[in-house]
Amino acid sequence: MIRVIENIIKKSKNKFEYIDLGGGMGIDYGLNSKKLNYKKYSSSIESLLKKYKVKFIFEPGRSIIGDTACLITKVIYVKSSTKKNFIILDSAMNDFMRPALYGSSHRIIPTVKNNKILKKIHDFVGPICETTDRFLTLKKYQQLKENDTLAICDVGAYGIVLASNYNLRPKPAEVLINNSSLKIISKRENINKII
Repeated sequence: MIRVIENIIKKSKNKFEYIDLGGGMGIDYGLNSKKLNYKKYSSSIESLLKKYKVKFIFEPGRSIIGDTACLITKVIYVKSSTKKNFIILDSAMNDFMRPALYGSSHRIIPTVKNNKILKKIHDFVGPICETTDRFLTLKKYQQLKENDTLAICDVGAYGIVLASNYNLRPKPAEVLINNSSLKIISKRENINKII
């Protein structure tokens, strides 16, 4: 990307005061992507700064906080058929909007693991009667039952900031964990306050 920007600077023969690098620094949602080399990226920017005396603007937001949070959810019902299990969660698209907005995939991991793996499609969905109220589809998953808890990963940049009261659903609580200490940042909303 830096090379492309430098070519544009050279070809335009224009003296730029600012160059916006945007916010395209992602995180590894599936634990299999190549990570951004921040040292290399930083030195590339520094060399351009020296050459062209230009100010750079960029927004690294999600690369800093995207993987710092997870949404803890509970299984409220397992609807089973011969080919598929629908795992209905107490979290919904109002709590975490990103999969509904543009079909993003976020890992869902059990808080307690077991060795009972079912080779069957698992659809993780919310309780709102909307086709977009779904989080993830997997070809196999461990056996789940009502009241099992799961963690939807990497919601730090998109969770509570995109949450809403759609369908009169209260927003979830936010809890900050620092080493072994817990602090409630915001309490779960009360339905009476929404109405």
